[in-house]
Amino acid sequence: MKSPFSVIFWKEVKENLRDKRTITSALVMGPLMGPVLFAVLFSFMIQQQKSQSEAPLELPVIGAENAKSFIKYARQRGARIIPGPSDPEQAIRAKEHKLVLRIDDDYARQFRSGQPARIQLYYDASDKDSATPVKRTRVLIERYGHQIGAARLQLRGVSPMLNQPAFIENHDLSTPQSRAAIILALLPYVLMIGIFTGGMYLAIDTTAGEKERQSLEPLLLNPVRRSTILAGKLAATVAFSLMAVAITILTFKIAFHFIPFEELGMALKLDGRVMGLIFLLLMPVALLAGAVQTIIAAFSRNFREAQTYLSILLLLPMLPSIAVMVMPVKETPWMIATPILGQNLLINQLVKGEDITTVNLLLATGGTALVGFGLAWIAVKLYNRESMLFSS
Repeated sequence: MKSPFSVIFWKEVKENLRDKRTITSALVMGPLMGPVLFAVLFSFMIQQQKSQSEAPLELPVIGAENAKSFIKYARQRGARIIPGPSDPEQAIRAKEHKLVLRIDDDYARQFRSGQPARIQLYYDASDKDSATPVKRTRVLIERYGHQIGAARLQLRGVSPMLNQPAFIENHDLSTPQSRAAIILALLPYVLMIGIFTGGMYLAIDTTAGEKERQSLEPLLLNPVRRSTILAGKLAATVAFSLMAVAITILTFKIAFHFIPFEELGMALKLDGRVMGLIFLLLMPVALLAGAVQTIIAAFSRNFREAQTYLSILLLLPMLPSIAVMVMPVKETPWMIATPILGQNLLINQLVKGEDITTVNLLLATGGTALVGFGLAWIAVKLYNRESMLFSS
């Protein structure tokens, strides 16, 4: 004979699976489309950056005849010199050119007299397409200046090294995988959103939806403890959240094969062990999300009201994810034990190729599970209130 818990669990699961629109929203649109859009976007960005870096640098120059030496140097470095517009500012605003160089008539006189010769660079810093050409142009001008400066010192019998009393010897300790983690900072955010959206519609339907349909009262009048009824409903909600997370992780695994990380000197290791640890870290978050959603839905009078409240709840997993992305954070035990924040920090470590300690794993899962069970207990108390039976 089946237990009341399993009966309620499978009842909710089957009813939710029959709703094709809910399944599409919870298990298809988010878990599948999110990673796919992520892969397409970054593949496009990488290809665009690569094409801008490898394509010949086009330099519209006003007054090119005033700096023949520089123009010759630029052409030798692969730059394509074209006549500049009469009004560089208007040309930049009209998107006719990404940048424009202006060389004044005084350039030749200043250059011959050993004075700093001015080259004016016009560009729009808010235009993302101009970032790479502007950077390449700056490097070109700086290298030309260093070459001319060194030649002038040598002609005067002075070592060019005297002009460089100190230099930087770089020791970059980053790895291809840790560099890839900079791009993948959005991964924990997408996973968290998947958890909260995966079980959201079931949490609404099993509480506010049943109140609106007036089917909750007959269910609660059965000779079954209300805590058992809630446990079955909550378990179904958590199961759908975990299904959404599993689909999201697997889709990311597949989508990452189509992102050319190696072209940027990056690498990504998302093997079975890393995927398993990420799933383990997110399991208690699914319990927390299901409990919070059930509590909010319990206070809602109908499906639409619950949907409004739970849509606002999606801000909850966004805040720690955004904080980790934009602020330098040094992990401390209290951060690791904080729900959602701890998962964000440890998932970032896994993506970087770093090992997470057993203590941190227990802190993250244990702290979140403790809060999740506490919220589940509050949900049980709400189910014991008679006001739960009515939608108004």
